Amino acid sequence: MRRKNNSRRTTWLLVGAGAAMVAGRLMERGLESGWRAWKDEEPPRFNKGDSWSQALAWAALSAAAVATVELVARRSAQLGLRQLSGKRAPVGL
Repeated sequence: MRRKNNSRRTTWLLVGAGAAMVAGRLMERGLESGWRAWKDEEPPRFNKGDSWSQALAWAALSAAAVATVELVARRSAQLGLRQLSGKRAPVGL
């Protein structure tokens, strides 16, 4: 029983990590595209000439997007697992 539970946890960790990696890459592309559309310029790269206001706006936007995407990815993975297997994700992950 313990081995089956460890296997289930490992599978869930791999699924969660995969979902997070895909979501992170899509979020990065979306943020950069959104910044270009909004400001009609490249996102700040934190070079010597970049303004603090742009750097702070980019940091705030990135943090909010990361938190949102992480939540959506985890919830979607949990719903997908429940629909495919009828089981819940392991507790504590």
